[in-house]
Formats: sequence, structure tokens, C-alpha cells
Amino acid sequence: KGHMYALDAKTGKIVWQFFLVPKTEGDIVRGPLGTTPLDNSTWKNVPGAPISGGGAWTSTTLDPASGLLYVPVGNPAPDYDNSVRQGNNLFTGSIVVLDARTGAYKNHFQLVPRDWHDWDVSNPPILIKTRGGKRLMAVSPKDGHLYGFDLADNKLLYRTPVTRIENVEEPFAVDKDVHFCPGAGGGEEWNSPGYDPLTNLIFTGDADWCTTVKLQTTQEVTASAPGQFWTGERTFNPADVFGQFARSDGYWGGWLHAVDADTGVWKWRLKSNYPIMGAVTPTAGGLVFFGDMGGNFYAIDAATGQKLWGKKIGGAIGGGVITYTANGAQKIAVATGYVSPAFPVEIRRAKISILGVEGD
Repeated sequence: KGHMYALDAKTGKIVWQFFLVPKTEGDIVRGPLGTTPLDNSTWKNVPGAPISGGGAWTSTTLDPASGLLYVPVGNPAPDYDNSVRQGNNLFTGSIVVLDARTGAYKNHFQLVPRDWHDWDVSNPPILIKTRGGKRLMAVSPKDGHLYGFDLADNKLLYRTPVTRIENVEEPFAVDKDVHFCPGAGGGEEWNSPGYDPLTNLIFTGDADWCTTVKLQTTQEVTASAPGQFWTGERTFNPADVFGQFARSDGYWGGWLHAVDADTGVWKWRLKSNYPIMGAVTPTAGGLVFFGDMGGNFYAIDAATGQKLWGKKIGGAIGGGVITYTANGAQKIAVATGYVSPAFPVEIRRAKISILGVEGD
């Protein structure tokens, strides 16, 4: 069950705690609770299926000017069987906005209601001022879309597809396999979109990777012991957490989209042979740097999408990409060597690669 905590930086004492899904009898309270309107009304669970999920498994976004904390919330549980948890399952699949000092609820944006595809809101939103003067919150979860919200009235401006979207409305079943895209490992993962104020473009790096799921029976789902993997998937294997047939079609790839921040219309896009799960980093020099899970790293013209440079620099790139100045010269630092049993990547030693030119 997901929680958000604020800790005193000097002592480690819990300043406040916020339940990201409804608090129920027996839940442990470790600190003062932030005020919340959340109740059980969006969770119509069957007996034996407790309210759970909603983990905050990635970073948050703090707006220092307003004192607001934007918290991305993961999927409900069990992941794939929403028949045992009817309703929209708040606050899963959402951005929850809290008062950073008190933990009090201020607002929420649910992007993936009643999720049954394991489409976490998997990265923190970016807060930007667009060329058109909008105060925008942009976020791209695992459902394969880029969302833009106008923070003046909190209304959704656009929902733009940024990877392959297929067969996402078909219900899952106990007697057949259902193949859908993006899968549980698709869409945008743990790195946020990037924004270039010079071009007014938002850049999203995504995985084009599908999953196939067959469900357990309701009796099997509700008989699961506490502390066990609880996805509702009949074919679950801990070494293949995204489904037995996630790789059965022999394909995975990636997309890089450049989307107008005011309109949500994409200006250009690039296809990669590997998922793009690392950071996408624009620079003031008109370049966009990104890598893929094949260990390839690229420099792209931000305005046109033209590839200017590319090279395999190591293992899978799934982490940060930063730019900085040292000795009067610009450098790019890239985390490589990402390894996980969930991703079929080349096993390489983890390292940080530094690229750039010699300084003074």
C-alpha cells in the first residue's frame, strides 16, 4: 500500500505521512497524517482482495514557489485483474498534489483510472512555462501518452500518443491470452520528459514493447497469501515480471517524440531499435542527447530531429544523462550498464561515461 512521507533532514523524524490509497483497519501509522478526502468509495473490492497498490516508486516534483509537491502514484493491485477491485481505485494511476510542509491534500489528476495493464504513473511530472504563456504540467506514464495540463484551471489540454497503442480496450480473461501494447514494460518508464524552451518542444523517450496476459480465477486471486507476488496473472514468473509472453513476438523498440508544449501536436519523431528508458536531455545549444537499451548514445538536432552523432558506448542506458561545464568545456555524463532480469539486455559492467571536448 503506497505512502508518501516527509522526513526532517537533520533527525530523520517523520514530519507527515500520506496514504496514496485508502487507509483501512490495521494499517500502520508512523507519523502525523496529512488531511485527505480519500475514502473507500472508488474501491469496490470483493472479499479476500484488500485495497493495495499505489506505490510511489519514483521521484517527486517540488514547486518551490507554491510549496506544492507533485507525487506520481503507481498501479493498483492485483495488477491485471480489476474485476476484484471495481471502481477508479483512487489515487492509483494519478499525480497527487500535496502541501509539502503539512502533507495536506490539494488536488489530484488521475491519468489511468481502474488500471488493468500495469500502467504506473512511473515518472515525476515537469512544470514549465510554455512559449504561449501557459503554466503547464506535462507527464508521460506507462500507458504510452503524453498529458499536458493547464495549471491555471487544472484542465487537460491534450493526450498525445507517443508509442504504439494496440488492443488496450479488450478485457483480460482466464481462458485466453490477450496481447496489448504498450505492455507493462512499455511507454515512458522512470525518467521524465525533457523540455526545450528554445523550440517549445517536449521530448519523450518511450519503450515500444507489448505484453500478453492470461488471468487467474477470482478464487486463485483471493487465495494469495500476504507478501506473495499478487498480479492476477496466471503465467507469472518472477524472472519475467511483465508476462510470460512479453517477448513472444520477438520485438521491442523505442520512440523519441518531439511534441509542441502548447498544442500537444508532435513535430517530429524517431524510431529506435531498442527501448528508450534513460533520460532525454535537451541543451541550450540546440541538441538533444539520449540513449537506448542497446547501449547506443545519440545527439539529435532539437528543431528537426536529424541525427547528428551516434555511438555504442557501453551497456544498456536506463539512467541519467546530464550536461555540465568543466575546464571551460561542455561535458555529457551518461549512466550505462543497466541490468535487470525483467529486460533482455546485454550484461555489461555499470559505469558512467563522460563525453565532450577538451577544456582550457
